[in-house]
Amino acid sequence: MKHLLCSIAITLVGTSVLAQENLRSVEVIGVDENNKHYRESPRQVIVIERADIESSGAQSITEILEYAIGVDVRQRGPMDAQTDISMRGGTFDQTLILIDGVRANDPQTGHHNMNLPIHYRQIERIEIIPGGASRLLGQGAMTGAINIITKKDPGNRGSLESFFGQNGLFGGRIYQQFGGENYGFAVNAQHIQHTGFMNNTDFTSSTINLTGYQKGSNHELNALVGLTSRAFGAQNFYSFAFPEQFEAIRGLQAHVNFRRNIDKNTVFEARAYARQHHDRFELFREGIGHYQFQNGLFISDTDTAPSWYGDHNYHRSRVAGAETTLRKTFAKYHTVSVGVDYRYESILSNALGEPMEDEISVRHHPRGAYTRFADRHNLAAHTEYRFSMHRFTFQGGVLFNENTDFGSAIMPGAEMSYAFSKNNMIFGGYNRGFRMPTYTDLYYAVGGAQGSIDLQPEYSDQVEVGYRHLGKKYTINSAVFYREGRDLIDWVRFPGDDIVYATNIQALNIYGIETDFRWRFGTAQPVEQMLISYSYQDSPEEDFAFESVYALDFLRNKLNIGLQGLLFGDLRYNARVSWQDRRGEFSNINGELQSYPHIWMSALRLSYERGKGSSTAIDYYVEASNLFNQQPVFDRGGIVLPGLWVRGGVIVSFE
Repeated sequence: MKHLLCSIAITLVGTSVLAQENLRSVEVIGVDENNKHYRESPRQVIVIERADIESSGAQSITEILEYAIGVDVRQRGPMDAQTDISMRGGTFDQTLILIDGVRANDPQTGHHNMNLPIHYRQIERIEIIPGGASRLLGQGAMTGAINIITKKDPGNRGSLESFFGQNGLFGGRIYQQFGGENYGFAVNAQHIQHTGFMNNTDFTSSTINLTGYQKGSNHELNALVGLTSRAFGAQNFYSFAFPEQFEAIRGLQAHVNFRRNIDKNTVFEARAYARQHHDRFELFREGIGHYQFQNGLFISDTDTAPSWYGDHNYHRSRVAGAETTLRKTFAKYHTVSVGVDYRYESILSNALGEPMEDEISVRHHPRGAYTRFADRHNLAAHTEYRFSMHRFTFQGGVLFNENTDFGSAIMPGAEMSYAFSKNNMIFGGYNRGFRMPTYTDLYYAVGGAQGSIDLQPEYSDQVEVGYRHLGKKYTINSAVFYREGRDLIDWVRFPGDDIVYATNIQALNIYGIETDFRWRFGTAQPVEQMLISYSYQDSPEEDFAFESVYALDFLRNKLNIGLQGLLFGDLRYNARVSWQDRRGEFSNINGELQSYPHIWMSALRLSYERGKGSSTAIDYYVEASNLFNQQPVFDRGGIVLPGLWVRGGVIVSFE
């Protein structure tokens, strides 16, 4: 079956066409002069623009998304040490992450989905599409998708940044681009590290990437290749029983996007991508001041690891895929799309997969050996129809998915909208979503957790209705939704049992509402922009007869408020606050069930720029997260996040 799918995929990728004016199209949102595609989108879409990102005071992509409507950001450590992203009450494995329309999800575990080879200052915008999107984007987009669009600016310019702060924080970023309107490339590099805000929370991260683009009268080509490396103390990350944990990852990702306008009514697109990710997880941290490996045991001054812990977990996942697209418009109002998407996933590990006859040594780790392997092929094809006339738009279609491990799936969906004025629209739709188990779900069996090879894909059916107003002074985005989930994948603990098991639970339904208001008052004013957003989601289901680790553990209420403007002279500010109320309970360090406390998160950035508009500009800034030092802060049950953290820096931009 695998060989058959490979043959079919190679043939289809080379000869057939895929099409969809959707989130994968890099030009869907926010780039055309009148935001035409954004205005006409018949479903909820939220865009975080470049200006908002640069003035936000964020030091990571995670911190940007922390204040986005409908997005649940769950950190085990700050500054992207390890972050789970979920949407509309879903789990972190149910949200699809994309870079320039190319999927970045990791088949080992969704905990690695945000290990991205880019940093936040090279982002042009972030497109957030809540709700089921598997018809448009394939498996993994069960509760939503986030598309991170990188900058592709013309001209020769660059910047240098240096920053430092509390807890031994320091680092820097370098950006340099070359080229003109029709071609160019850029180099981005970042390093950041700190000593930690409590025991075993130190962090080191480095990222470098090269991007390029080439444009012609009827085509566009862009590419990215990037490397990322992180190492961090993972105190209590996955178990209170063994608190002194550590994790190190290395990732390589590359993709190429091509778009050609065959004629004024026909667009062809193709993309190819590859991703490799290395993960070393130490349940007992090895190193000076921690555990030492002696005579087959891990020994510290005061403790010896259990004899069943023979060595650390080593994992290497690989992903490769290709897509082609074609979209054809007929008689002005009718657009038809068809297409195909092929993806290959594999993992080498000493804990995940099926046993191999011959082991493979882990590079740079003499004791390490890969002893297990698993892989799978996925082929998806879809067809889509769109009708748009005057104020009415309808689009609908279906995706057919075939996987070598999990068989066939069909994902239908449709949306429609009506614009009763230039700036006002109502919309509604239905979509089915799904995602397949990760290799951790299937095979993991260490430290009190047990995966299940019998897991099946999980599915959801979701409906939403909404309203959008896009004016010059203010914008409104509102939607209500209801999602029925079945065969949901969860990790559960039964009464009286210390083991957490991966299983398909029968059903879980979630409903909610989300509203985003943004007012623009003008420039050079004490208040230039104000943002208020609120989301609520809940489930009619009562607590299960078991402890749910993920399915019932989601944000019930989230309120965001943001202000930015000019204080005096060239001194600017950006202030944000978020109130979060989480449903669910967690087992604390004493094994007792505890409810999550309500949390008020806050952030402030002050910046002073000299030489704005000249060939060289200097931006001085100071920023603080958790401004009012709320403690404790839990995103994930019992794992404490830092209190007040102040940092400052300088950015020199030049042309």
